[in-house]
Amino acid sequence: MIDYRRLGAVSEKPHTVFEVEGKMVAEHVFTRDGFSDLYSILYQRRAPTHEVRVDNYRSKNNDFPHNPTAGNDDLKRRHIKTPMLISGGTLLESRKTLFFNDDCTVGIARPNQPCREFFANGDADEMYFVAEGSGVLQTVFGEIDFRAGDYLMIPKGVAYRLQMTAPLYLFAVEAMKDFGIPREFRLAQGQLRLDAPYTHRDFRSPNRLLTLTSEENPAIVVKRNHKLSIHEYTDFPYQVIGWDGWVYPYAFSVDAYQPKTSSVHLPPTIHTSFSARGFYIMNFVPRIVDYAKNAIPCPYPHSSVDCDEILFYVKGHFTSRKGIEQYSISYHPGGIPHGPHPEMYEKSVGVRETNELAIMVDTFSPLKMTQAARGIEDSNYHYSWNTTEHL
Repeated sequence: MIDYRRLGAVSEKPHTVFEVEGKMVAEHVFTRDGFSDLYSILYQRRAPTHEVRVDNYRSKNNDFPHNPTAGNDDLKRRHIKTPMLISGGTLLESRKTLFFNDDCTVGIARPNQPCREFFANGDADEMYFVAEGSGVLQTVFGEIDFRAGDYLMIPKGVAYRLQMTAPLYLFAVEAMKDFGIPREFRLAQGQLRLDAPYTHRDFRSPNRLLTLTSEENPAIVVKRNHKLSIHEYTDFPYQVIGWDGWVYPYAFSVDAYQPKTSSVHLPPTIHTSFSARGFYIMNFVPRIVDYAKNAIPCPYPHSSVDCDEILFYVKGHFTSRKGIEQYSISYHPGGIPHGPHPEMYEKSVGVRETNELAIMVDTFSPLKMTQAARGIEDSNYHYSWNTTEHL
């Protein structure tokens, strides 16, 4: 979460009577880590507990939630061609988990139809990177307009749906614990440091409350322990008139990220944007690259034995890879060396800037690959470093 925010009508003091139009509204305290961490308080027409039906959610999609027993057969560098995934349907119908461990999942969604139901992830905070498309993120905290290049962050348990103005291409991450701004970017009091790669002004929280027509009463699909259930109510349970606090959904444009550069190549940690338990997320954005005489801007071959690496290639010219297409995902597991293709390493000498845009997820526990990823893998990628020439 970023900072304290407020929208709509709230009481003068929490946990006291608050009346609107002569009726007492319900106070809904939305907490993290029990009652020991950040929280927000929503004020609603009634408490969100009046369910009339709950059942298993029967989805056409077998790839979300994923099968946690799937895994890798061997230790290989991998190239996943996500454009081969079939687009269509709603967010829940199109979402595919491709990699996972106990801390996170990584996947793709390509919806082209608006959601009717709302969705609440009771297992994880969620992050979407919008590679294509635009629309409105509707949540119980209010609405946020979004466009290509935006990150969308939805805290665990917050009900939401995506309404689109154009089909979406989404890179999706679930974070099981502690997702947010890295501690190294904050002062002790919570304010972002002056040398952080973004400012408080760059983050967009809901700027208007959620409004539904009187005829609408959408159900809520809830994910918990990798299972989906559907919950129906006499009327939509989140008729919110206001809220305040530190927990809420927000958007952040990758164009607002402030990259760092150096005279010689720095490790990818300088591109960190967000973190969670067990992993970091990094942005590689257009920027001036290493400028010292004889500097090699391309990443050096390396053995990050404690990290697995996922890289989602969004657009631009990818200076370290050959054979990579737009929206490819590369996976480089810990335990074996990886780095740029040799010819790309040499070609980078003398380059002064890069126009690539890519999103990286580095995990500290090994990732496993799902069956959905196996079906769209370039099986020759691991051997694409082979060359008859030597440096």
